[in-house]
Amino acid sequence: MRLLFTDSSFVIDGTQSPDIPFLIDLDCELVDDANDYLLYVAVERGGTRSPKTWRNHGEAIYDYFSWLDANNRKWDEPARTVTAGRRITPLASYRNWSLSLVSEATGRKRLKPSTINQRLTCLIGFYKWAKNRGLISEIPWDADVRRVPEGHASFLRHTHGSSYVDKDDIRLKVFKEPPKLLSLDQSKLLLSGCQSKTLWLMTLLMLQTGLRNEECRTFPRTYVLDPAGLNPKKRIRLDLNPADMEIKNSKPRSVFITWHLMRELFEYISLGEGAMRANLRRRAHKKPLGPIFLNKFGEPFSEKALNNSFRYLWQTSKAIPFRVTPHMLRHTFATLELFHQSTRMPTAQALAWVRDRLGHSSLQTTSVYLHCIELMDDRELNQYQELLNDMIAGATNT
Repeated sequence: MRLLFTDSSFVIDGTQSPDIPFLIDLDCELVDDANDYLLYVAVERGGTRSPKTWRNHGEAIYDYFSWLDANNRKWDEPARTVTAGRRITPLASYRNWSLSLVSEATGRKRLKPSTINQRLTCLIGFYKWAKNRGLISEIPWDADVRRVPEGHASFLRHTHGSSYVDKDDIRLKVFKEPPKLLSLDQSKLLLSGCQSKTLWLMTLLMLQTGLRNEECRTFPRTYVLDPAGLNPKKRIRLDLNPADMEIKNSKPRSVFITWHLMRELFEYISLGEGAMRANLRRRAHKKPLGPIFLNKFGEPFSEKALNNSFRYLWQTSKAIPFRVTPHMLRHTFATLELFHQSTRMPTAQALAWVRDRLGHSSLQTTSVYLHCIELMDDRELNQYQELLNDMIAGATNT
């Protein structure tokens, strides 16, 4: 089984339709039912307009259908009788198999329950689609409708205004963990371990703005300006537009960066590593450059490139002694920004401010960072931004 994606030559109703996932089997034949659903997700369903969402569904469908193929199972087969007359569906068997996976290197579970649930959510969508299309007579799990109390984390979310939600018995119970943050010392080690000016600047940008992985990778050159003449003590506002870059849910928002970081970004695109990589792209494509950050070949970073760059630092080169992901930088920014704003305004206003910087849909999502403030000491909370500026001012090209 292989997961592939369409390119710009794939046309639907006269419109180029790239980045749509599809499966082929070992005989290079299309897997029809899976592909029909993935096409529905990408083309018909209005709520899933992001290629990243399509990829998530594609990867979940690919993993499930690969498991089915390896175990000679069919997605639409009835439940099988196992021990003591009990019956189990293919979807439940797949969930149990996912839970049983163990890493040979560490002896730990390979998949977190939250990761398994993300895949199961996509597969539940597939089965509901199949039921609506008449491909199966019933869904392979028991479900009931429960009322969500007002104020609960799930209240009025994804329910089209109803206070009732469907509960299934296929997904795992997951206890929410607090977001993982970087301490000040860890941030220093991470920045000193960055092996290129490009990665160093991407790390700083995410620490200072809370940008997501895809937002940092597609951050446009047109947002960078010469800060000469501006007040070095004031942050510079940048209005993020989904027409210019990838933004989750295509929701515009504003972020603020320091004068010192803007100066570094301006110098980066004017000379040195950034200018060299831009020249490679100009010679190869002869078209507008788009994002400021390009890899060593002059191409935009792929979806997993930034994760892989950080993974190399802590797993391969051992340049840093701790695990780090791009999203941890976002969590770190959110915690520090919330603390900073809460010293200047009431907590509710501070939460609203951080919510808007992060692009969250509700204050409840942002409020988790109130608890994260307790995980950092007073020195870090009060001096973090100042010390980041000191690191920028004292840095040399890496």
